[in-house]
Amino acid sequence: MNILSRSAVARRRRTLANLVLRDLADTGDVTVPAWWEEEIQREFGGLGGFLAELSRQWWTAYAAHLDALIELGLDDPSQAWDDVTEQMPWLRAVLDAYTDDAALAEAERRHCDVLRWTTRREPRHAA
Repeated sequence: MNILSRSAVARRRRTLANLVLRDLADTGDVTVPAWWEEEIQREFGGLGGFLAELSRQWWTAYAAHLDALIELGLDDPSQAWDDVTEQMPWLRAVLDAYTDDAALAEAERRHCDVLRWTTRREPRHAA
């Protein structure tokens, strides 16, 4: 019986996401090419799961950077957005290319809700 730990699964998914992003950067594409579909299906259950993973990576980096800016006394969310976009241009470009995808929209909504609750110090209700 081969049961992977959550951290092993997360590492494997992050590695695959980074490989796809590097491939997209090399080709100049922002939409996932067909040759990645089978692997994305197997690992993420489809494009929606893959996009949710990219969204998670984006919002984790954004929240960390925004937190760092707040610690420095600079609480400009647009500056954090611009900085992270500069650091992760292909990740942001892919998310922007799939902005109408339902799975991505749900992931983005949840991340925005968490960020809003965190910055306003509002009590968080179950999603």
